[in-house]
Amino acid sequence: GCMVNGKLYPFGRIERTDDCYRCSCSEGGLECCSLFHTPVAYDNKKCKVVFNKERCDYDVVQKDDPSKKCFVYARV
Repeated sequence: GCMVNGKLYPFGRIERTDDCYRCSCSEGGLECCSLFHTPVAYDNKKCKVVFNKERCDYDVVQKDDPSKKCFVYARV
């Protein structure tokens, strides 16, 4: 198998690791890509970025009221 952040996974496709990556594990090695996209363009004076581990993505919320989401112009 393959070791990802201290956890052993069997050979084959790993749909989602504990830290939100999709991987392919083989005897030749491990290849992973993230399941999330980082917000890069938003109102950073009024808003902040919070990682949502359940959805494997970032939420951009208002600093003074985290229950309200902010508009994100771009993600990478």
